Amino acid sequence: MLFLSLFAVSLVACEDSEEYNADTALSPYEPVPGKRMVAQVKTTNNIGGREYSWEHNFDYDAKGRIREINSKMVHYRAVEFDNVTRYYRCNITSKANYYFLENNRLSVYYSVKHEYPEFPDWNSVDDGRDNGTFNDNGTLASFSALDFTYSATQLQHAYADGGYMYEPSRNSSGDVTGYIIRYPDNYDNDSIVLDRRGEYRFSSIRNKTNFDFSGYFGYWGLERAIPAVRTEYYAYYQIAAFGLLGAVSPNLPMHMLSRDSKGNAVKDNGGNPVYLTGKWEFDSKQCPVSFTDGSGRRTEIKYID
Repeated sequence: MLFLSLFAVSLVACEDSEEYNADTALSPYEPVPGKRMVAQVKTTNNIGGREYSWEHNFDYDAKGRIREINSKMVHYRAVEFDNVTRYYRCNITSKANYYFLENNRLSVYYSVKHEYPEFPDWNSVDDGRDNGTFNDNGTLASFSALDFTYSATQLQHAYADGGYMYEPSRNSSGDVTGYIIRYPDNYDNDSIVLDRRGEYRFSSIRNKTNFDFSGYFGYWGLERAIPAVRTEYYAYYQIAAFGLLGAVSPNLPMHMLSRDSKGNAVKDNGGNPVYLTGKWEFDSKQCPVSFTDGSGRRTEIKYID
């Protein structure tokens, strides 16, 4: 049955691709003009002596909308036996195609392959599709298991299956500085499931690219509610990073809240939260080519031109 299900999804994808012309397809969603277009982001992080990496390559249609993402990632699977945890390398490759369809619809088809060099029996292949609908102003009204509400084009809430509500927090410039998750039928403190407001702080450096790094790094939080996206920069595809959820963060992030091994916020002797400072590097056009955040995670950026 699983094979038949995946085969059916593949057939639908093929049918759409045969009839679909990305360069002429109409949609209320339009990217912000005049931004430099990112061709690739690659994030690397050393955790416990293991090198993790996430590389995403972007292709666009004639209207500047994201058309395809091809990704290569290196992850590790933790296996505990006799109180000893061993980590096994996993090479992940994925592909995502975006379809801007009639009646304000969006479909994203993805396929992903997991390969374990030491244990081929663990290898797997999966694919699927997530669907959404745009508002007339070009923001997503719904996508996958989420429904969205806005103030103009600024996302206010995302309602997920299971009763959770995601609410981005922003600074006075409109940068997304974190989020909270709560039960939507109760707005007192007891309803908060997870509080990550003020988790990040931003520089005054304007983001000249078409790519929102706060969305890519997972600052919006709601990426976790989309099964295919997994979490943050593990994503097989992006929606917040390309403005599909409306207004993006206008500036580049700089600081992240320091947390201890238990996840508690670190505070100084005066009881104030401690933030770790990142570092950006720029090219001659004053566009970012790398960012190393306060934890040591490094992201490199390449452009179409």
